[in-house]
Amino acid sequence: MPRGHWANEVFFVWLFVCSVSIAIAQRSQIELTVTDENGVAVSGAQVVVSEPGILPQRLITDYAGRCQYSVHGNVPYAVDVEKLGFYQTLAHEVDPHQQAIELVLAHQQIVRQQVDVVASTAGIDPDQTSDVNNMSTPEIVSIPYQPSRDIRNLLPFNPGVVQDDSGQVHVAGSQTYATLDLLDGFDIRSPVSGTLSLRVSADVIRSIDVGTTRYPVEYGKATGGVIVFRSGMGVNRFRFNATDFFPSYRQVNGGLHFDKFVPRVTFSGPIVKNKAWCSDGFVLEYYNIIISGLPAKADSNQLWRGSNLAKAQVNVTPSDIVIGGLLFNDYHSPYDGLSTLTPQESTINQDILAWFPYLRDQHSFTGGELLDLGVGVVRFRDGYEPHGDTPFEVTPETYQGSFFESLTGVSRRVQGTATLYLRPREWAGRHDLQIGLDLDQINFGETVTRSPIRYLREDGTLLRLSTFPAQAPFNRNNFETGAYVQDRWVPREGLLLETGLRFDWDEIVRRPLYSPRIATTYTPNTNATTKLSAGVGLYYEHTQLQYLEESLAGVRYDTYYAPDGVIPIGPPLLTTFVASNALLHEPRTVNWSVGIECKLPAAIYASVNFLGKHGTDAFVYNIQSPPPALAGTYLLNNSREESYYSVDLKLRHTFANGYVLFGSYTRSSAHTNAALEYSPTLSVLGPQASGPLPWDTPNRVLSWGWLPVPKLKNWDFVYTADWRTGFPYTSVNANHQVVGAPNSRRFPDYFSLSPGLEWRFHFRGYYFGLRGVIENITDNQNPVIANNNVDSPQYGTFTVPEGRALTARIRLISSK
Repeated sequence: MPRGHWANEVFFVWLFVCSVSIAIAQRSQIELTVTDENGVAVSGAQVVVSEPGILPQRLITDYAGRCQYSVHGNVPYAVDVEKLGFYQTLAHEVDPHQQAIELVLAHQQIVRQQVDVVASTAGIDPDQTSDVNNMSTPEIVSIPYQPSRDIRNLLPFNPGVVQDDSGQVHVAGSQTYATLDLLDGFDIRSPVSGTLSLRVSADVIRSIDVGTTRYPVEYGKATGGVIVFRSGMGVNRFRFNATDFFPSYRQVNGGLHFDKFVPRVTFSGPIVKNKAWCSDGFVLEYYNIIISGLPAKADSNQLWRGSNLAKAQVNVTPSDIVIGGLLFNDYHSPYDGLSTLTPQESTINQDILAWFPYLRDQHSFTGGELLDLGVGVVRFRDGYEPHGDTPFEVTPETYQGSFFESLTGVSRRVQGTATLYLRPREWAGRHDLQIGLDLDQINFGETVTRSPIRYLREDGTLLRLSTFPAQAPFNRNNFETGAYVQDRWVPREGLLLETGLRFDWDEIVRRPLYSPRIATTYTPNTNATTKLSAGVGLYYEHTQLQYLEESLAGVRYDTYYAPDGVIPIGPPLLTTFVASNALLHEPRTVNWSVGIECKLPAAIYASVNFLGKHGTDAFVYNIQSPPPALAGTYLLNNSREESYYSVDLKLRHTFANGYVLFGSYTRSSAHTNAALEYSPTLSVLGPQASGPLPWDTPNRVLSWGWLPVPKLKNWDFVYTADWRTGFPYTSVNANHQVVGAPNSRRFPDYFSLSPGLEWRFHFRGYYFGLRGVIENITDNQNPVIANNNVDSPQYGTFTVPEGRALTARIRLISSK
């Protein structure tokens, strides 16, 4: 055969083989897209592709809800998709020649009419690098937290989260403002105080994620942790739910009194089927708070609060989704702060009005990229005034007279976000890249008037008189910007490396901040029965405006008096609170952790996590004069350090039909070198010193769950159990000068066991759930107030016990 003919034949054979190989490769490469009922991409869904005679392929959907895989034969196969908070979807007999597959994951509902669905169970997620506690619809509905109208009260049932007496939560030993609180991707903290003050009906929240460590760079300027609330959306079927639509009563002060009326109503459904949907969640709260031990007709406070979240979603095209919402809050409390230590005359008449409109646009590109744009505005109007104008007095036991301060404040945060999710890239493994930009404009203004404060000795004589000069109304602004890039790299199956770099800047501190973070997970076996996690990162805090606010109205004059309470001892002493932007740095925290998760026998999932945090450059006011000076210049600086170390053990078992038992133990330490928080008004006095943080809880045991009652159909047993070390507190004298070390004394250990029963039944075509819970069934005192004044005969006593209570909840679940 001529040499040229032989070369031509070899070339054509090679060309034929390549063409067949490419055709086979093209035919077997399949793209799966996972969305929810409204067409929104579901990222992080776990996918199992099962072909006859071949080991299953385990995949994770990317940011756009997509993943690719290959099939090895020409016979039908099965695809199983699940994610926590959704019902499992299983596709049988999938055509191997089908190049694109779309599957829908439906969110879990309070009740599901179909009987052929299975909820995804909490297992080990190999794609999750953060230490995150997730609560979805079953936990939100089933855990008997009280009062259930405030979703904040559910948060402490996550290990690492404690709730103080004001209702604010502390994540991983941090200040409240150091936790980033997000609702549907937007920061909902108070622009000034940083507290979680916006309220939303618990019935509209679809899931809550609480992250304590290893959270990625998309969550910026938060050194404590992240709490992510996600609200629901209507589907192609109308739904109506109602909860607590009957008033309750209780026995107090020898009589039966109206207690509260807190109805919650939710409605959702289609505007245009398969195109547009809406949802609305409304809650109205009316309380008749009666305090035992106060005089009759001066022992109650009738407060009311309203909240409404309205949302709508429009799928402009299958690749362009627009979601908008409006959250509205209103609060009125005529005797706010009423207690045995604060009688009616010393309380304030408080009104708070807040609203939060937001809009989000999600656009997916044909190349696989996803762009998410959002804009939102959080606005608060807060005001309070005293009752009357009698002198405000502080005794070793209680307050007397009219409160010394009235305030009108307005604050606003305008925020914009942009996130670009790139299509996965292959380079020494798979890379999922995410690029983001955050912009915030914050401004606030206040008008404050203050009257004198009289500090009295135990015998009633005047010890100190604090006066405040008139202050002009003031305003303050801040602009914040942040940008980040994040890469999730899977070099091989079972190994994930998440790296990121974040940049932040604001107009107050005016220093560029760079935050590198890295986290990794390793799953040694393909069936994900064990996972090892580790991470370290640098986290910067946002500029906490409340500290700057104190310097804008931070002048006080203190006059001390002889034992007769009439003769002054010297001239008035000037105290000023001063802040200089040029001297400030942003607080920073180095956060590192290691953890292990494993599946034990009997399908018990266990995890152990160690967390270490050391924060430096935190804001604190310190007096510039040496001891024993109590008056002078208090300068805002960065001398505070805070540390938190914890080890937690968690156990969880999910039974058939979604019943759950959960338990955890946490050993922790929250400590600071500056335990005293000074204020221009009511403030402790004395030199700064180290000590535990006010929410330090060295030991905590937590458990909750819900189980079926044997032999009783439609009856469930529910419970919560919480034991922890008591909070620390600081002792002072009649002058409010610190006595001993800060936070050196503690409340008694806290323990609360709250069991209950729920009965679900049909009545006149509707489906109801009736629940009764005995709160604190052991009647443990669990006091919330300690007399910390050493000059009082009642020093060291505790008041306002939690006590035992029987609460009931009735909810309209759905139509029959």
